Amino acid sequence: MLPDEILSPREIEIASAYAQGDTYQAIAARLGIAPSTVRTHLATIYRKLGVSTKLDLRKRIEDVSPADPAPDLPPRPDKPSIAVLAFENMSDDPGQEYFSDAITADIITALSRSPWLFIIARNTTFTYKGESVDIRRVSTELGVRFVLEGSVWRAGERVRVTAQLIDGLTGGHVWSERYDGRIEDVFDLQDEITRQVVAQVQTIVHRSTIEEPVERLNRPDLTVWELTMRSWHLLYDFTPEAYASAKTLLERALAIDPESAESNMVLSLINHHIALMGFAEDPGPAMEAAYALARRATRLDDRNEYAHWALGISCWGLHRLDEGIAALERAVELNPNCSLAYGSLGTALAIAGRAEEAIANQEIAIRMNPRDPSIFFRFSGLALAHYTAGDFDAAIHWAERAIHRMPRWYLAHFLLVASHVALGRPDPARAAVAACQAVLPGASVLDAERMPLRDPAKMQEFRDRLCAAGFAAEQQS
Repeated sequence: MLPDEILSPREIEIASAYAQGDTYQAIAARLGIAPSTVRTHLATIYRKLGVSTKLDLRKRIEDVSPADPAPDLPPRPDKPSIAVLAFENMSDDPGQEYFSDAITADIITALSRSPWLFIIARNTTFTYKGESVDIRRVSTELGVRFVLEGSVWRAGERVRVTAQLIDGLTGGHVWSERYDGRIEDVFDLQDEITRQVVAQVQTIVHRSTIEEPVERLNRPDLTVWELTMRSWHLLYDFTPEAYASAKTLLERALAIDPESAESNMVLSLINHHIALMGFAEDPGPAMEAAYALARRATRLDDRNEYAHWALGISCWGLHRLDEGIAALERAVELNPNCSLAYGSLGTALAIAGRAEEAIANQEIAIRMNPRDPSIFFRFSGLALAHYTAGDFDAAIHWAERAIHRMPRWYLAHFLLVASHVALGRPDPARAAVAACQAVLPGASVLDAERMPLRDPAKMQEFRDRLCAAGFAAEQQS
């Protein structure tokens, strides 16, 4: 068989470039992918063609013409890809165009900080400014999957910004939102809108890009990037079955490329959540594995905010709280639009007893990403902060919201029970214990050690309140 009958168009493109002398780095820069992904593609190409040297590769492909797509149209990168078009100024005053342009530029800059995304530069997307464009044509011309467009309207001191994310393959709307504010401090307003748009777009794009069902993930030709992205998608299922599948995929990815920072990081997150959600009889080994993998991910890519986020949360159950807080602060420093880092920093500060700072960080995270599928962690983080501050009514409010979103989340149940005990309400406390045991039959006070409070006295008080309401001190067989 000829190479063009064996290889995909992307593989032919990489094979041709490499055979002609291009480096991993040059190919990666041109295609918008990581050098490690190029290396993974080449390993697959060599295996498919049955060659072992660059000379053999050149001989095999020299008679193959380039792939059919027009040569002047760029291929879509392996990463989720976005072009942000200039937001349209809908105000009566053309002089307000600076504001819509500034918001667009800020969004492009913020999205570009994410190692998970491929973002078209401002100088390119602004060439479409003022045109009535077909989104699918823009998607094809720029080689991206998604296009973000929007408008800015100002009347007096009021500002309204709308944004919508469109799938360039179908022309369908994926997400849209409207933001209202006042112009008193234009820079604060600009930053606030940028944070919210970026946080929500990142979440939507990741969850829209990887849609293949688990039963179809055993294909042998999946790349490291695909294996990692599918595992990231499974993270949000919050089930032991999904996490078992994710571990299998990530072990395959790391067998291909042990130096992949992203694969190490996502496997850390999977192990952390296995421990945190109670999917392991003994959470200790999973916690240690999560910590070791996250440390390795930060060494492989110190600029990856998600690697620092993974390291930060892996410290909670290992009594490494100061290290965890430092890692989460580093994640926020690297990407001020990372809502996950803000929220987890809020939880870590609550564990440390710094309730006021904890609440502020959780509120930022919720405001930035109100559609986060893991938002129950934000709600329980607020409940924990209010509990440590002695505001038990507020703790009950947020614990109930967390349980509504994730009934199997032990910490929210525990905070609800302990807060009722603290307020001298034994009947609601016992009812809350029964509700917890209905969804988590083996729940015991021992589970509280997965996220121990820093203050030993407060932690013991927490345990005592759980016992007083009827939880067993240790898991019942």
